[in-house]
Amino acid sequence: MLKRAWQVGMAVWLLASIEVWGQAEPSEAEQASDEQAAGAAVDGAAVAAPAPEPAEPPLYANRETRDMALLAQAVPSDQVVWLDVGGERVLALYQPAISASPSGAVLLVQDQDRNPTWPERIQALRLHLPEQGWTTMVVMLPPADPVSIPPREPLAPTAEAAAQSATQPPSNAPADAEARPETEEVFNDATGEVASVEAMEQSEPPEPAAAASPVAPAESRTDLRLAQAIEHLRGQGQFNLALLAEGGGAVRAARLFKSLGPEGFRALVLVDARHALGAEAGDVLAMAGADLPVLDIIAVDQPALLAAAQARSTAARRAGRALYQQLSLPRYEPELLRLSKRVRGFLDRHAKGVKVDDAQVVEPSN
Repeated sequence: MLKRAWQVGMAVWLLASIEVWGQAEPSEAEQASDEQAAGAAVDGAAVAAPAPEPAEPPLYANRETRDMALLAQAVPSDQVVWLDVGGERVLALYQPAISASPSGAVLLVQDQDRNPTWPERIQALRLHLPEQGWTTMVVMLPPADPVSIPPREPLAPTAEAAAQSATQPPSNAPADAEARPETEEVFNDATGEVASVEAMEQSEPPEPAAAASPVAPAESRTDLRLAQAIEHLRGQGQFNLALLAEGGGAVRAARLFKSLGPEGFRALVLVDARHALGAEAGDVLAMAGADLPVLDIIAVDQPALLAAAQARSTAARRAGRALYQQLSLPRYEPELLRLSKRVRGFLDRHAKGVKVDDAQVVEPSN
């Protein structure tokens, strides 16, 4: 009985295993059919794959255009002014005075590689002075052109160089003799073959790419932008103007001051002024010695600027200017309140305008 039961169990187990193997292992015909179907699906996907899309053009023509567009989005829209400067769209920030009796307008000239909202000093003055009755305006300026390296004069050949040039082939030697590299084998000792001269000839160098359209110098572009900013202020009825320049912006402000003359501004404020800015030129000392009130602010932690500040003070004393004032303030302080108060107090004392009803503006004759 036990033997009979064991034989029945083994038979059942064999039948179950055969069914499982038959289900798990498909036949060769089924495998071939599945592979053909998969290949057809892959081929169909390859045929139906879309062609690569062409590369999109850049959003901005250059970095300066990008910076102006992003800055215009970051500030309130009522402060944004777009100036048309020779067909170029330039961003300016205009903040009218928050007062029933405004005092005038201040044109701010920022330092090199700065925008109208950075560093903090220009931003603090731009927003604080309107609360005290002074309209402010600052325009984006291009980066300064680098100083070009002057050409070097050729040195006289030494005796060793002259002797070396005598051993070299003359300049009228065949072109292939000069173009053949020294490491290239002409005769193969193993095979006795001579390399082809045509194969050794080097191809002619490619023609240089066409030069891009020339860009106007940064100095002329800056002067046009600042002049257009002055025109915009006058168009808003602002004729009582003061000029404030920071760092290397003093060089650019000096050119604007020279073009308008001392009568173009009522006061001048310099903040850590420098006398050089790349390849641009401007006489900052002439502004310091001009016949108008000047507030010259220098940072106490900037010893590199002390020599230039001393030169401005000397120029003012030589010109006999009694309204020249030099002041030392910390470069960074909470909310820059001391800087804003000193500048506002100086402008109120020396450049505050008086409203005149039915006034007639007389443009200076050329």
